[in-house]
Amino acid sequence: MPGPGVDSAAALDYIVPRRADTVETPAFDYDALVRPMEPRLMRTVWRIVRRKEAAEDALQDALATIWKKRETVARHHHPEALILRIAVAAAIDALRRDRRRLRHEAPGLADDRAEDGAPPVTKRVEDRDLRAAVLEAIGGLPRRQAMAVVLHIVEERSYEEVAQAMGCSETTARVHVLRGRKTLARRLARERPDIA
Repeated sequence: MPGPGVDSAAALDYIVPRRADTVETPAFDYDALVRPMEPRLMRTVWRIVRRKEAAEDALQDALATIWKKRETVARHHHPEALILRIAVAAAIDALRRDRRRLRHEAPGLADDRAEDGAPPVTKRVEDRDLRAAVLEAIGGLPRRQAMAVVLHIVEERSYEEVAQAMGCSETTARVHVLRGRKTLARRLARERPDIA
């Protein structure tokens, strides 16, 4: 029995430390943390996938992941960055799913399109084609490089923000962006020499 003036709970913690799962974590408040970010998350996902249904599905996947990892999000030193990172990962996954589905449904489509002898198209359609090709190439990057490239180039986030979102140092974020850019340039030069 502890002596006078000694907190019994503190004495017990000293003798028998609490298990990690009994330590209190900050409360996760969806309405305060995630709901205000939903429009920004949708814009981020939309910039990557560029299709309404795919963007909505990717956002729902991201929100489900955020809910599953709510304790981790609540404990994170910069929860907004982690939430953004989860949304970008969900969008990249949606982009990859679409690319795989398209490859299985229409295997010769990419080759037919490249050999098409159609007359020149408008600038708007060319820009859309360029964006689609770049996003498809980003979908083929390793996950961390794709995330860094999307955050820095597509979302126009600083290296510091990219590092916070990815949970790494700024130098590591710069390396991921640099390697991702080099891989993209090689892939686009090989697959789409007309836009590289």
